[in-house]
Amino acid sequence: MAGRQCVLRLYNDVYRRDLATPYSDAQLAIFECGTAIGELAQQRWPGGVLVGFKPWERGRAIAATKRLLDDPDVPAIYEAAFEHQGVFVRVDVLVRNDDGWDMVEVKGSTQAQKELFRLDVAIQHWVLTGAGIRVRQAGVLVLNRDYVYPGGDYDLQALFRLGDATEFCQEAAAELEAQVAEFHRMLDAGQPPDVSVGDHCFSPYECPYYGHCTRGMEFLENPIDDLYRLNGRRRDALQAMGVETIADIPADFELTAIQARIRQAVISGQPWQSPELGRVLEEPEWPLHHLDFEAWQPALPPYPGMRPFDALPFQFSLHVEQADGSLAHHEYLHEENSDPRRPLAEALLDAVGDVGSIVVYSSYERTVLHALARDLPDLSEGLLALADRLWDLLPVVRNHYYHPDFRGSFSIKSVLPALVPDAGWKDLDIADGQAAALAYEQALASGDARVRERTFGALRDYCRQDTLAMVQLLRALRERSAAG
Repeated sequence: MAGRQCVLRLYNDVYRRDLATPYSDAQLAIFECGTAIGELAQQRWPGGVLVGFKPWERGRAIAATKRLLDDPDVPAIYEAAFEHQGVFVRVDVLVRNDDGWDMVEVKGSTQAQKELFRLDVAIQHWVLTGAGIRVRQAGVLVLNRDYVYPGGDYDLQALFRLGDATEFCQEAAAELEAQVAEFHRMLDAGQPPDVSVGDHCFSPYECPYYGHCTRGMEFLENPIDDLYRLNGRRRDALQAMGVETIADIPADFELTAIQARIRQAVISGQPWQSPELGRVLEEPEWPLHHLDFEAWQPALPPYPGMRPFDALPFQFSLHVEQADGSLAHHEYLHEENSDPRRPLAEALLDAVGDVGSIVVYSSYERTVLHALARDLPDLSEGLLALADRLWDLLPVVRNHYYHPDFRGSFSIKSVLPALVPDAGWKDLDIADGQAAALAYEQALASGDARVRERTFGALRDYCRQDTLAMVQLLRALRERSAAG
């Protein structure tokens, strides 16, 4: 898999793994979640035997797998180990059947037909077939997004669904055989391959050696990839013309309206402002309620009525701004290890009241409100009324203002510092939503009261800054509109 992304990545994995950037806390949390899902999935095939051993104990794992394969009383093998032509794999679940084995790869996802996952299965299938194992069926086991958790023990047959990949595996075998031979030739060459950085560094995932490969590299100012939603066709056309920076894009080159104004702002060095900005900023009704939710998306639904990967809001911040500029702040953070939806929704309804627009940045808050209304039918009327009062600041910025320092991004974390230089999240212990969700989950699992208290304080600081950012951004836009 590494070699298909970049042969230099494979070379580094084999010979220079110390050059990799250490995994982040978020990545480690994803790995831990995947492990938990894999262990739960094994219970669909009870009576199986786990092949243990450390990652480097390959010979022992292969020998143990062989003994289990030869034992007809073993109905399934977990983490079975095989090697063929120097490629070593561990199969999540190997299930005995009448005329061979079924092979199952478990993924912490809901997309059984994702090509990346099927390729993972195909590599394992190629190894097992090469090792002499008769594989009847190979598939990807994922979580079923339609499963609604009723409470109690999970129904493992309903929680998971299997996507068949047998035909894909068979069709990919010849290509994999050739690639393995090619990779061996590269690894035997005695020196790393010469590969430049590029889009492949981030597809399908960011390469752990990107930091090493770009160390000391000078990056272009305003590269064409800073154009908003630059598609492959336009990028290819610009690259064919030898255009690398936005300033060098010919005036007659076809761009979207937003891309054209980005080009204009970069060339002039001045912000672009729509003549309609002032009018649009007068649309929301006072008082303005600046709202932000924080949520985490547990892969395994923890509370009745939830589905895999449902967003579970655990916190909100609300800055209420009056027409005279005065501010009041309200917040809620669910500190108990219990379902936060009802107490959060009740606190929100109490804090917002019945008058004034609710300012948000993106459609996320609308999604959360509709989900809460679905899950809490007795509160749905009030929650849907809040959704009707939402006023989204993101499309206002995207359609009516652009600053060269946005660098092609309309994320509020890019937009606010460009307009209010001293504002932002740089001094906070938690600085983004993913970190907030992870910190919350870890705090709930911690038995240390001091850790919980410190984390909850950091979460309040972060969420408060998110809504204060909208207040500051809206004020900055009003100032620029008034100045013309």
